Parts: sequence; structure tokens; C-alpha cells
Amino acid sequence: MTDLDVQELNFGEMPIGEIAVQFPGATAIFRENKLDYCCGGAISLAGAVQRRGIALADVERQLAQLIPQQTDLPDNSKGIIDLIISRYHDTHRRELPELIQLARRVERVQPEHPEAPTGLADFLAQMEADLGSHMEKEELVLFPMFRAGHPMVSAPIAAMQAEHVDHGQTLEDLAALTHDIQPPQGACGSWRALYSGLRKLSNDLIDHIHIENNILFPRFNG
Repeated sequence: MTDLDVQELNFGEMPIGEIAVQFPGATAIFRENKLDYCCGGAISLAGAVQRRGIALADVERQLAQLIPQQTDLPDNSKGIIDLIISRYHDTHRRELPELIQLARRVERVQPEHPEAPTGLADFLAQMEADLGSHMEKEELVLFPMFRAGHPMVSAPIAAMQAEHVDHGQTLEDLAALTHDIQPPQGACGSWRALYSGLRKLSNDLIDHIHIENNILFPRFNG
């Protein structure tokens, strides 16, 4: 995520390629609006939308929704569950398909590059399937048990913790596949945007697992 003060952001004056790199999720907005953030990444967003005949304010409004608001962890378990679903589950589901599409693009246009992430798109597709299954089990089984005060939660908690270990290994494999998620010198805008999104995904998943393993689960596994 960018270090820029959100209140000082002026998307219109920023190069569209830099927006794509600094704000994971922006690439989906640009593709939807047919804005070239890769080869035409040096032009400002205002210039890019002017070329397309699109209202700058509409695009800026969509981009502003990508900026996460600071949220303190709720004190009560229900609030923590709701936060996990909205901040992490929904975010993973929204961002992974775009990362897969970006990975396929990079693999397609950079097949001869020595640092090309060959196989990354398929890796992310499997990650999406595994994580999707995990989150569904939490939302349909474990979290309703928590909300109902069900006494027999130790086994499903242990199952989710075991899958968390698997997710941790997935992140290690992701780092190995992408040179610690560092794009090479001179990488194109799509490649840089992809790796920026992967770093956010990795950080989000680490925080997600931490909140569940170390804060939520111990409340019910005593």
C-alpha cells in the first residue's frame, strides 16, 4: 500500500501506471474503463480519461474505494468475525481473480525473460480454490458455531489451524516463485502491478491468519 497521505492524493495528476502499482485493484478498474496503464502508463490519469472521453470523477471515485480505512479490532467476538469476513474474506475473493488475470498477461508477454514467473497464474488459481474452500468452511460451519455458542468447536478449530499451516507454506512457495515478490529491473507496468498486488495479498493473509489463530480461536478453544 502507498505511503502517501490519502487526504493529499490527487489521482488525476498521478501517472496511471504508478496508480496501478501503488493501489492493488486499480488494474481491474482501468481494464473495465479501457484505460492503458501498461504501455501508456506514463500519462496522467486525467490525460488517460480525457483520451477515452470518460469522466475523471467517476474513475477517481472507484479508486478511492480501494483505500482501506483504518479499523480497530472490535472487542467482541461477533465484531471480529464480521471484520474477518468483510476485511479479509471478501478482499481475497475480490483481488485474487484480478491477480490471476495479471499473471496470465505477464506470462504471455514475457515468456523469454529469465525471471518470468512461469506457472504463477496456475499457482494462484489453485491458491484461490484452496483459500475459497477454507473461507467457505469458516463462514458456513465454524463461525455459525461460534455465534451459536456451540460447545464442540475444538475439532473444527484444529482443522482450520492445520489449513492455516498449509496457507503459510503456500506463501513461502509464492515468494520462491516470484523472487521474494520483487519484480526485475525494468519490469513493465503489468508486472509491477501484479507483484504489488501479491505483496498485499501476502500481508493480508498473514494478518488474517494471525487474527484467527491468536485472537479469535483462543476465545472458543479454552
